[in-house]
Amino acid sequence: GACKHFMKSYRWLRFPCCGRAFPCDKCHDEQSDHLYEWGNRMLCGYCSFEQLEAKDRCANCGRGVTRPRTAFWEGGEGCRNRTLMSRSDHHKYTGLGKSVSSKAKSAK
Repeated sequence: GACKHFMKSYRWLRFPCCGRAFPCDKCHDEQSDHLYEWGNRMLCGYCSFEQLEAKDRCANCGRGVTRPRTAFWEGGEGCRNRTLMSRSDHHKYTGLGKSVSSKAKSAK
């Protein structure tokens, strides 16, 4: 179910503009001669059950349609808790040395 744009997804989207299913909107635009309309139906990548758009789990088989989060940043959608982040993730230590100006302190 995953594509080169979204490697951690196990769902396909059915687009109402053409009625075809694609892994993501970018795949739709690459393989079609028209721009996509917002997809409102989802196909589970495990059991191929078609349903309304679901964020977490398939209504038929109950499996997650996206991979669970890891200890890495993952473009802002992953782990944001710095204590749980991996030591090798450069986002863990970003911004720790920032200083606050006296003007900003007085504004609080």
